[in-house]
Amino acid sequence: MSLYKILNGKIFFLLQVNRHVLYSYQACPAESNQARVINMLDLRKTKEIKLVDEGASGLFCIVPVSTDGNHPGYLMRADTQAQAQEWVHGLNRVREQEISKTPLETDRPVTQTANSCCSCCFPKRQRRGPAEREPLVK
Repeated sequence: MSLYKILNGKIFFLLQVNRHVLYSYQACPAESNQARVINMLDLRKTKEIKLVDEGASGLFCIVPVSTDGNHPGYLMRADTQAQAQEWVHGLNRVREQEISKTPLETDRPVTQTANSCCSCCFPKRQRRGPAEREPLVK
C-alpha cells in the first residue's frame, strides 16, 4: 500500500506501508534517485485509525499509544474522501494482521521471579567454584 506522485517520469513515494511500519518520505531532490525517510510509525502501536468527520474532506487520523493516553494523533490528508476511506480500511487491515502475527512486548504478562521486585531486577546468581561445576563430557 503506497501513496506516490509521478513527476518528470520519476516515482516519488510519500507514504508506504511495509509489513507493520508506515513510512513517510521526503520528496527526493532532482539530483538524487532516493527519497529520504522522515518518519516511521509502527502500526501495531496505534490505538485507532479513523476518518475525521469535521473539516476538509479526505482527512483521517492515526492515534498512537502513548504513556498518558492523551496523544492527539497524526492528521493525514488524502486527495479525496474515497482515498481516505481506502487508507483507513487498508491501514486497519494491516494493523490487525500484524498484531495477530506478532504480539507486542507490552501485551505479554509481566512475570516476577522469586526474590525480585519486578521483571527487570533478577537476583544475582551464585557462582560455582571449579570443583562444583558439572563436567562437559561424562
